[in-house]
Amino acid sequence: MTDNSTSTRSAAVPGAGPLVSLVVPAYNEAENVAGLVQLASAIAVANPGHRFELVVVDDGSVDGTPEFLRTALEVGPVNARIVSLSRNFGSHAAITAGFRAARGACAITLSADLQEPLEVIGRLLTTWEAGNDVVWGVRATRSVPTGLANALSRGFSRWFHRWSTIPTYPAEGPSIVLVSRAVLDVVNAMQEANRNIFGLVAWSGFNQATVAFEQLPRPAGRSKWTNAKKIKLVVDSCVEFSQTPARVAGYLGAALCLIATLLAVVGVVLAATPATGAGFWFVGALALLVGGLNLGFLSVMGEYVWRAGDDARRRPLYVTRSVHDVVARRPREDREAVAPSEDDVVAPARVVAGAVHT
Repeated sequence: MTDNSTSTRSAAVPGAGPLVSLVVPAYNEAENVAGLVQLASAIAVANPGHRFELVVVDDGSVDGTPEFLRTALEVGPVNARIVSLSRNFGSHAAITAGFRAARGACAITLSADLQEPLEVIGRLLTTWEAGNDVVWGVRATRSVPTGLANALSRGFSRWFHRWSTIPTYPAEGPSIVLVSRAVLDVVNAMQEANRNIFGLVAWSGFNQATVAFEQLPRPAGRSKWTNAKKIKLVVDSCVEFSQTPARVAGYLGAALCLIATLLAVVGVVLAATPATGAGFWFVGALALLVGGLNLGFLSVMGEYVWRAGDDARRRPLYVTRSVHDVVARRPREDREAVAPSEDDVVAPARVVAGAVHT
């Protein structure tokens, strides 16, 4: 197997069929690299009617993930494209980079922690070939089924499904997704700086379907999906796809105005009675309540304004350090039997800030 950054071959294994891109964001996943390559190889063997490329986006790893990956790919039968970002930009930016680097007729997101079973890939492809442009992979059971974090995650997904502007977002919460080339082109044209990539996919429309699977336990290492990143994703999702926070502020403002009117009437009545000291405590508590609500909803509006400013500045979503295409060696008879098609020939990759262009 050879490694270079200007390959003119798309990823393919011997055989015919559409090219499928396996998009994997990775951040400090050196322990799982060997298993990832084995999974990609097993996917290619289990689905001989398709050709596969592995698109791994190294999201600023400091543990040598891309180097381990290139070494592991020396014995793999699936071609690969390794996109290395200049620093950690977050998994959703990394998936965006993977979508833009993908050359397949469709792309499937996978996690680098190997928690998706092999059999779900075949079901995703079958559902896609049945005429669906988006196929969501949702967890019927989770590898860690209990805990506050899981309960909050499920609750947010249900709320987002109900109250956002994209009711096609899975209520169970998406884990992986297959997207067709048509959807890739739509999503790749979007420039939101603070993004929920799954939300953008759901927003794109087209025919959408869902496939459930049993999540596997993580074989090695610890999840890099921290609570801070989860909170940011929740805020990004609400701001980008829901007016509910802003509307709640308006509804509470109207309610407080009604309460103030009623209190004014009560004040007029009490003015005719002997004064008691309790009224001052009540007024003080009400003032603190209104002040706290004002500050809280100013913060909500600030989130909307900040993200609008981020989009207006138009900074790149990520910065690409390098792109390496790893081309699988084939036996001589296979190389002679499989001539390159026009679809297999692409221009050399050019690295620019925020995107990979071919």
